[in-house]
Amino acid sequence: MALSKAELKKQVEYYLSDKNLVNDKFFHEKLSEGKDGWIELSFILACNKVKSFKLKNPNDEVAEAVKDSTEVEVSADRKQIRRKGVKALPELSASKKRDAKAASKEEGKKENSKEEEDKLPELDARGNAILSNADFENPIIIHFKAASPVADFKISWKEVETAVRKGFPRLKIVYSRADPTEGDLAFSSNKLNNAELEKLTKTILKI
Repeated sequence: MALSKAELKKQVEYYLSDKNLVNDKFFHEKLSEGKDGWIELSFILACNKVKSFKLKNPNDEVAEAVKDSTEVEVSADRKQIRRKGVKALPELSASKKRDAKAASKEEGKKENSKEEEDKLPELDARGNAILSNADFENPIIIHFKAASPVADFKISWKEVETAVRKGFPRLKIVYSRADPTEGDLAFSSNKLNNAELEKLTKTILKI
């Protein structure tokens, strides 16, 4: 059922009101980031309550509904909306601030984790990665085998390790074992560089 222009105006004004913004982290952040207080009108149009109006020409109908509003204003091209007069935003409630802070910390953890993954491992005098106790917990096992072994062929696990260390320096080899034509490499899952591991699994080593 189509709703009135007044109801549409009331709903749009609510999204950018102090009453809503003290608890609405999404719109609070968008308005804070927007140049001169403008945000895309599409954010408003994406809200379920606005969708329920079943607008045929959403941008035009919202612009028309709020043209006399004392709370919000729509840009001349009808693509953006903001609080009238670039009114200062209210503070987020304490719980929302905690949520935002927790999200920021989690993002920081992810960035730090990525930095750790990208670091080259510390090497000993022989060029082997220096391992800690954590490196021996739950290692990732990669099985390898000779593609086309010939008579009397035997895999040299030392040559395999050398080739892997050279081509994939961010992976830490915990141990290796090999039969004449196949074997296993164990990699530390501690601060594992997943991109290099995935690349290794798709690589044919030439020994």
